[in-house]
Amino acid sequence: MKIIETKGRVAEDGSIILPPGVLDTMFVTAGDTVHLAYLSHHPVKQINSYGEFFLTKDGMDHVNELVEAPESAELCVPHALLEAAGIPLDNDLDIRCEDGAIIIGSADPVRQLPPQIMGLFDSLGVNHDTIRCVLEGGAENEE
Repeated sequence: MKIIETKGRVAEDGSIILPPGVLDTMFVTAGDTVHLAYLSHHPVKQINSYGEFFLTKDGMDHVNELVEAPESAELCVPHALLEAAGIPLDNDLDIRCEDGAIIIGSADPVRQLPPQIMGLFDSLGVNHDTIRCVLEGGAENEE
């Protein structure tokens, strides 16, 4: 499968006009429902952050079955860097891309806390799941 690009235009009323034949090849006719998928960088709002979209007849679940998964890339983080950050070499990593930065940390933020702080939390009876929730910026569900 390969991605083919075509051009259309936006009409005065905001509708999108596609070249003749595009919808015919999708077996879509006037009045049919189509799905638009897009990428959103916003953590809450469902906005088209990248100004791109993908038009499908049956939705993205169908497309995901057809698209081949890319070869998995492997990221090698130097041991010296992990050791300097206090991350054990056998630890699972959490890697996030933020504006202007790549943040690499322990997948379990509780494992990153100094032993003295963990000892304090343990002596106070603070649950490790509660600590994890706070470190990840969430609020623990109250029952």
